[in-house]
Amino acid sequence: RPPPCHKFFSMAATTSVSTFSSCTLLALTMGLVASANAGVAVRSAGFTPRTLTKRADKGAQLRLRSAATRVEHENVDTYYSPQKLQTKNKAPLSNIVKTLATTAVASAAVPGLALAKGGEFGALEGGVPALVHPVMMVGLYATTLYAGFLGWQIRRTRTLADDISDLKKLAPSLSTPGKKYQSPVGPLIESLKGELASADESTKSSLESDISKLQAFKSTDDQIQALTAERKNLVKGDFRDKHFQLSSLLLALGVGIGIEGPVNTWMRTGKLFPGPHLFAGAGIVVLWAAAAALVPAMQKGSKLAKDLHVALNAANVGLFTWQIATGIPIVQKVLEIKFGIKL
Repeated sequence: RPPPCHKFFSMAATTSVSTFSSCTLLALTMGLVASANAGVAVRSAGFTPRTLTKRADKGAQLRLRSAATRVEHENVDTYYSPQKLQTKNKAPLSNIVKTLATTAVASAAVPGLALAKGGEFGALEGGVPALVHPVMMVGLYATTLYAGFLGWQIRRTRTLADDISDLKKLAPSLSTPGKKYQSPVGPLIESLKGELASADESTKSSLESDISKLQAFKSTDDQIQALTAERKNLVKGDFRDKHFQLSSLLLALGVGIGIEGPVNTWMRTGKLFPGPHLFAGAGIVVLWAAAAALVPAMQKGSKLAKDLHVALNAANVGLFTWQIATGIPIVQKVLEIKFGIKL
């Protein structure tokens, strides 16, 4: 019967790590051997700059240079016998080879030193993969908080527009023909006062009434100006696009890392541990998906979808915060078992 798929991939991963380590050290060994042999050959042949400068015979110098070129570009063994290449450096070089070979064998066995379940999944059962989930979740928690801040800025931009519109509805209606409320009201008040100085008796009463109304509304108009300036600054922040991009990344990574955690636990222990941390994590993934599902309705302007989106994400932040407290004991246990660090 063929072996299960997970055993096959485990064997492949373990073999790849071991083979990579062994091949790397073997390449280093061969490089050291080749460099040492080439150096010995050149020294034994007497091809040094000092020797060449002492030669008076130009023909001898040319022959030596030609031979040196051949040594550099061809196999040394073609011109020199193995007996000439035996020097006093043989013993140290042999020790280096033995050391590298021993290291290669040891490195091939490294993935199995910290296995928890018996080695079925190779290095995936080690301590470093076990820390991927908590480290990533801390980053996702910070990302969630920042995405929430961006979303709140979007909501603030929308609610400011509604507040400004409601305040403008309180503006007084003017009785002077051809005059209507304009924000800011300061220039309008000064304009009416100028007309009042030269107005006849029939229009003075209406001008004075309008000036009085606008002066009473000026405090509200100042509030409108402040809210308008705040909204302009929020619009310049481009929070909508930033929130959408960051939330899309959060959804993709959050679901992936949320599933990776239980899978890694099963690979290390052969079972899962139903409890608050596992159930809270499942709830967070569900809330992420539900909040993302409301986006099409939100883009169509549904106020209910927008309010529900905010409520789901607020609940998600609360659940995420509580889940961190339930995950700290798990991380402490992994550090103690895998790395011998007791906190």
